[in-house]
Amino acid sequence: MSEIPVLFQQIRVRHGHYCPMSTLGGRLGLAALEALDGSCGTYEARYRIDTCAADGIALATGCLPEEGRLSVRNEGRHCLELWDAATGRGVRAELTAAALERAAACRRLQEAGADSAAADALAALRGAPTEELVWLTPLSQREFDSF
Repeated sequence: MSEIPVLFQQIRVRHGHYCPMSTLGGRLGLAALEALDGSCGTYEARYRIDTCAADGIALATGCLPEEGRLSVRNEGRHCLELWDAATGRGVRAELTAAALERAAACRRLQEAGADSAAADALAALRGAPTEELVWLTPLSQREFDSF
């Protein structure tokens, strides 16, 4: 098994264990940052479902809820909205159906005690191509402000 990247080690510490949804939250955050060129760091985030993914999003984007830069609403959508106030640009990052299916399969492995297979499934989530896991679209300020 390959070495776990530092970001995902930090997510485990914050979250308390390795988890498919906190891992996918990290992937959402990284994808959104990349779409915004990730250089400024004046981001604010909104997430539209209250899941473990929020821990991954917080660490990947630097938008910590305890600093008021990540808001979460339980609207049933695995959708991150990231806004860069310095550039006036935003992006919406949503988990694909395939990502959610892979997370559910990983969770079943964890619950069955299949630790090695679950670790492999988590590694696959960390390393999968972004386009398999995340759907990205531009976000207007009006859409971001309507949260």
